[in-house]
Amino acid sequence: MRCEGAPATLLDLRGAFEVVLAQAEMTLEDADAPALDRGVNLALIGDELVQFGRADPLGGARWRLSGLLRGRRGSEAAAGSQSPGDRFVLIDAAAARAFDLPLSVLGREIRVMASGVGDATPVETRCVMRGTSVVPPPPVHLRFVGEADGSATVRWTRRSRAGWRWIDGVDAPLAEEVEAYRVTVTVGATTREVEVAVPSVAVTAAERAGAARVAVRQRGIFGESLAATLIVPA
Repeated sequence: MRCEGAPATLLDLRGAFEVVLAQAEMTLEDADAPALDRGVNLALIGDELVQFGRADPLGGARWRLSGLLRGRRGSEAAAGSQSPGDRFVLIDAAAARAFDLPLSVLGREIRVMASGVGDATPVETRCVMRGTSVVPPPPVHLRFVGEADGSATVRWTRRSRAGWRWIDGVDAPLAEEVEAYRVTVTVGATTREVEVAVPSVAVTAAERAGAARVAVRQRGIFGESLAATLIVPA
């Protein structure tokens, strides 16, 4: 199932993944909306973090996952990028352990080894530290309002790498030194770039007449987010 460009708020009720567990004795369970809100049934499928509400056994170690919450924790750019044979990793937050690594490893390959009780030798893998967790996630809820003079105001909602739950019902923690965005407005072959400190930008009447494409990236301490985009029609 593919859904390139899927928003972070996508509830996918049509798509499904078929996965094969390591052993036939392993099982997966369904989860209702309150359980999903608590973060259960979180899995890494390819490079995308997904939560699933329904798990149907297909026989042996094969399962069909549906009722999907796509692109969790800022991974929406990987939605729809999966291929047969990609990894499936069920994540238990209570059992997971975080390791603080120096910033010098960003962009470099590291070796990870793990061993359990009774293991003769550790299991080893290598991975490149992309630094996704230390840059802001892309903004969401891009929308525009047309103005009387023919221009438009584009607004968005920022997200935070330090808080994935809307606990206070007001705002997410900033987690960066300052709030800053790089906005690119493209009309045909013409591009205008502007830096703003608030979650909004003006699109001129001339730009709007050509159907402007607006790309917003939040700046962070260690880099900037991927772009969130919106087309402002004429």
